[in-house]
Amino acid sequence: MCSALADIREQTPEMRAGVAVTLNDVSKIYRMYSNPTDRALDVLGLSRFTFWRNIEYQNFPALDAISLTVAHGERIGLVGANGAGKTTLLKLLTGNFAVTSGTVEVDGRVQALMQVGLGFHPEFTGYENVCSSLLYNGLEPDQLEDAAAEVIDFVELGDFIHQPVKTYSLGMRARLQFATATAIRPDILIIDEVLGAGDAYFAAKSSDRMEKLTRSGCTLLLVSHSMQQVLQFCERVVWLDAGRIVEDGDALSVVRDYEAHIHQRRVSGTQPTPATPGLSGEGGAKWQMSADTQLMGQAASGAASGPDTDISRWAQSASALRIGSVAVLNASDDPCTLFRTGEPLAVKIAITAEDAGAFPCQYVVLIFSDDGKPLVRHLSRPCKYEMAAGETREVTLRYPELKLGAGRFVFSVAIYPEFNLNDRASAQWYDLLSRSFQFEVMKPLEYDPTLFHHPARWDGLPDALGEATE
Repeated sequence: MCSALADIREQTPEMRAGVAVTLNDVSKIYRMYSNPTDRALDVLGLSRFTFWRNIEYQNFPALDAISLTVAHGERIGLVGANGAGKTTLLKLLTGNFAVTSGTVEVDGRVQALMQVGLGFHPEFTGYENVCSSLLYNGLEPDQLEDAAAEVIDFVELGDFIHQPVKTYSLGMRARLQFATATAIRPDILIIDEVLGAGDAYFAAKSSDRMEKLTRSGCTLLLVSHSMQQVLQFCERVVWLDAGRIVEDGDALSVVRDYEAHIHQRRVSGTQPTPATPGLSGEGGAKWQMSADTQLMGQAASGAASGPDTDISRWAQSASALRIGSVAVLNASDDPCTLFRTGEPLAVKIAITAEDAGAFPCQYVVLIFSDDGKPLVRHLSRPCKYEMAAGETREVTLRYPELKLGAGRFVFSVAIYPEFNLNDRASAQWYDLLSRSFQFEVMKPLEYDPTLFHHPARWDGLPDALGEATE
């Protein structure tokens, strides 16, 4: 990185103390008019004159009494369906919108990526837009050349950098906007669905740049429909629905609840009503958890993922079988959550028949990395159970030698009548527990970046005497 740009970033402290963002009982109300004429009359202020007919409109609360505090250095994801109020909240923080009621306080310089190409003049070249944006964001003129060169090197647009932005594709604009916005580290970085606009190669570069920014102490507010992206960058997640906070807490816990909500909405074809909005921190809205699921969580938590385990049970699409317990076991078949690479590991699953009958069955275990990436899926061969009501059976998935590298891992467990890898969308399950169990693999060395120790062999190496071996 050029020295001028490095100096600029060092002007901001590694981590600012205190609160970066405070929203206190904030509401944003939009007026919805019955026709364009009423809208125009009201905007022009003519509705107050008695000789005009009454203006007809309805109030729509995009945000409804939101209270939220974000500390400097926090990385927060905002999730929710379209129209939940996520973008409105971000626009209040950037000053694009004024609140209807309540107060918004922002401490620090804000940089927002909320629409591809926003703030760039389409007639100017990419280079001209980069320079003007850097100057606008406080860069000194004598540092401009080196900083612009760093951005140009990062975006890799070649000769297109000297062409008008209006000739760029969506992905090219996304590259330029992201690189320019993150060239000078802001105190608060706001991103609204922009990271998904580039290609896979640039997405990897952007992810690396994002991780460096968040490690440096930059406060991050990220809106994304990609739960993997949210888990990768955020430590805390706020779930919005109909302009109110449904849940605010640990990223994995909230994402798990939100995914279950989305699934229920999809299979039922309706909008399920969450528990009372506004619950935060201490477990959030566990509206999808039945009493027997909670009991199961208490029974399985010590074996699977510690005392704070939450079970996220997705609504059944097929009946009759139910997962009764899940345990992670060591070489002695004792409950364990901490392992070393190369050690045995087992996942023991107990199922119970709710009714008597014959049940075709396949088991699925899907393991995720801590940042939400799916790593390994295990699908059992098809089998069939003849079971009485209340009868329990057990099955165990065993790793003779664990090949995963150091890190924390989360996994889902499900049982299906049949699981077709080529038609997963229409698959039905007896029971599915999403991202509900955890285990950890310890570092064998102080520095070990390996995610997976894949078995392999070397051919053609010389032996100790210098002769090649097969």
